[in-house]
Amino acid sequence: MKYQTESRPERLLKAGAIAGALAMLFASASLQAATMKPYWEFKKPKMITIDGDLSYDTNGKSPPVFGTGPYIMGFEGISQYDGASFGRNFIPPDTMGAVGRTQYMSTSNGAYAVFDKATGNRTALMSDVQFWANAGQTGANGDSRIMYNADASRWVAVSFGASTSDLQIAVSDSDNALGSWKSVKFTGYAGGTADYPTLALDKNAVYIGTNDFAPSFKGTTLNVIPIASVFNAGGPTVANMKQFVTPYNGLPGDEDRGFAIQGVNSRSAGSTGKVVAASLFNYDSMGYKVNGLSTTDATGSTTSGVTYLGQAAYTSPGPGRQPASIVANRRVIDTLDERISSSAYEANGKIYMVQTVNSGLDPDDEARVRYTVLDADSFAILSQGDIGAAGYDYYQGSIAVNEDGQVVIGYNRSGLDPTTGKISFMAQSFNTDASGNLVALSGELLLKESLTDDYHNGSLYGQAAAGRQRWGDYSQVSVDPEDSSKFWVIGEFAREYNLPEFGHPNGTGGSRWGTWIGVIQVPAVPEPSTWAMMILGLGAMGGFAARRRRASERSLAA
Repeated sequence: MKYQTESRPERLLKAGAIAGALAMLFASASLQAATMKPYWEFKKPKMITIDGDLSYDTNGKSPPVFGTGPYIMGFEGISQYDGASFGRNFIPPDTMGAVGRTQYMSTSNGAYAVFDKATGNRTALMSDVQFWANAGQTGANGDSRIMYNADASRWVAVSFGASTSDLQIAVSDSDNALGSWKSVKFTGYAGGTADYPTLALDKNAVYIGTNDFAPSFKGTTLNVIPIASVFNAGGPTVANMKQFVTPYNGLPGDEDRGFAIQGVNSRSAGSTGKVVAASLFNYDSMGYKVNGLSTTDATGSTTSGVTYLGQAAYTSPGPGRQPASIVANRRVIDTLDERISSSAYEANGKIYMVQTVNSGLDPDDEARVRYTVLDADSFAILSQGDIGAAGYDYYQGSIAVNEDGQVVIGYNRSGLDPTTGKISFMAQSFNTDASGNLVALSGELLLKESLTDDYHNGSLYGQAAAGRQRWGDYSQVSVDPEDSSKFWVIGEFAREYNLPEFGHPNGTGGSRWGTWIGVIQVPAVPEPSTWAMMILGLGAMGGFAARRRRASERSLAA
C-alpha cells in the first residue's frame, strides 16, 4: 500500500516548483471556458436497460459475515437479480445506502430495500417505481440517493421523476423506513435532463446538484431547499427554494462551477452552506459557499466566487483492470472520471472528499482514490493523498467522518493478478491529526470479493465485452447515528453469471452486479475524563518508576 500524503511544507515546495504552470493554467478563465474537458460529454451517465435474460435469483445471496473488528459485519444488499424480478433490469446499480437508528436502507436502479441493522436481514424489497408510487409519485428513472437525517430522525430520498427533466424528493413520516412517506416533484431542468442528482444536508438546507443536458451539456443547477420545507409536517415542499443555474454555451467567458456538484453535509450550525466539485475545464477541484441561508428561506441566498484548490497534478482515470481469461476483457471496467461522485462531509472545521484520478505517479496509468481534506472556511488544502498500490486500480471511492475526526473510506480495487485481481470492495479507516492529515488506523480491509474474474455487461458470458462497461456510479459511507464509532459502507461487486451451471436454470448468460454492505468499527476516542485519568495514571507510573530508579542508584552507591 502506498500513500502520497503532502504536509504543508511539502505543498509549499511543490507550489514553488509548479507555480508557473499553475499561473498559466488559471490565468484566463475566459480561455479555459472555451474548451471543456473533451472526454466528459461522452461520459454522461445513463442507466442501460438489459432486455431479456431475466432469470431470478434462484442461486441465493452470499451469506453474511460477522467478525470482532474492525470489520464487524457484512451482508449482501440489492442485486441486479432483485431488480430483474420486477422487470427493472439496469446497469449500473448507482449503489447507494444510509444507516438509521435501527435500519439500513439501500436504493439502486431498479429496486429499493430495507435491512435490520442488528442482523443484516432484509425486511423489505420493492421496485423503485413502487416505492415512489407509495410516496405519491408516478414513475422513476433512477439515479437515486438516500440519506438519514439524525436531527429530524427522518429519511430523505431523491430520484429522477417519470420525466428526466424532473426531480422528486421523498421524506419518511417517521424514523421507520418501512412506514409512510410523502413526496414532492419539481422541474430540475426544463426540456432536458437534470442528470446525476446529488444530495446533501446541513442545519439550514438540502442541496441537490445536477448536470444539465439537452441533449449536449448545458451547465449545472444547484437546488437549495430550506430544511423546514423538506421536513414540513404536511410533507416536503419546494417553497422558498433557490435554484442557482450556471449555463454552459461553449463560449469564452462561460462560468466554471464544476460538474457533479456536491453540497457538503454538515451538522454544524451557521448560515453558510458549502459546495465542492471537480472543474469543467481544469484538472483541479473547487469550493464555494452559499451565503445568507436560514432554515425557512433560501430565496435570498447568494453564492460566493469559486476557490480552486490547487490539487496535486492528475488526469482522468482510465479503465480498470481485471484478470479475465479473454485478453480483450482485461481492461474494460469504467472507473468514470474525477468527479466527486459520492458525499462530501464537514466536521470540526474541515471538509473531507474523495475522487478517482490518474495521479501520473506510476508508469501503468493506474486509477487511484484521492482523498482531500480542506479548511472549511478558506478551502485551503490541509492534506491530500492517493490510496493505491502498484498493479491495481482503485476507484469508486466514498468517505465519511464522525465528530471525533475518524474517517472511513470505501472503494473498489482490481488488477490483473489472477489470485487477488478480481474486483473487490475494500475499506480503510483513519484518524485526523491536528494538522488535518489522515493517519491510518487499519490496513486494507477486504469486505467482499467479486464472484467472477471477468465482469462485463452488454455481452454474454465467454464473449468479448461490448459497449460501455458501466460500474458504480457511486458508493457511500455513513456514520451510525447511535454509535459514531461504526461506519456503514456500501459498494458494488460482481455476482455470478446468469447461467444454469451457476444456479440459474433459465439464465441466458448475462452478467449480474451485486451490492455489499459492511460495518467498520473504529477505536473509540476516550472521553476527556478518561484521558485525564490516563495522564494521571501515566504520571503516577512515571513517578513510581523514578523513585525505584533513585532507590536503586542509592543502593548501588552504598
